[in-house]
Amino acid sequence: MTNVFESAAEIRVLVGYLAEQHAAWFASQFFGSRASAFLAPVFARTAFQAQCNGVTTAAARVHDEAIGVGRTHHLFRLPEVLEQGVAAALAEITFVEQLRQHLTAPDAALARLEVLSAPGAASEGAQVMAGEFVDDAEALLGAIAGVYLDGFRKGIKTFPFVREA
Repeated sequence: MTNVFESAAEIRVLVGYLAEQHAAWFASQFFGSRASAFLAPVFARTAFQAQCNGVTTAAARVHDEAIGVGRTHHLFRLPEVLEQGVAAALAEITFVEQLRQHLTAPDAALARLEVLSAPGAASEGAQVMAGEFVDDAEALLGAIAGVYLDGFRKGIKTFPFVREA
């Protein structure tokens, strides 16, 4: 059974992987073919977490530039309780092994993102999502995943975000 923290972690990693390796939304290569060889000597036991943290930082920078920083949250800068849960989920070996299976090719990642997406979400660049993470985080994460999925399919950079109340 997946919890909201695992959903947030999985969507974040899938979107980060696709934005980096499929859509080239930013120039980092944390999920590139050479990244593991570079990171493994330094992060012997936590190379995958280092990849996830690196792509999160790169994506957060791009999102913050597009949206602005302030009373907003996005997939790569979530409320603190969700950030702590994402970190805990990425420390679970079984969860990480399942997640890595979807990072073998862009088509596999897109297929998994589709499963996690709410139907009917449309991408329009930077856009405000209705709701708050404290109200119904699972539904909001599904909507955000759907916006990213639509953006990847249309070849449009998209930056969904939620305003704090």
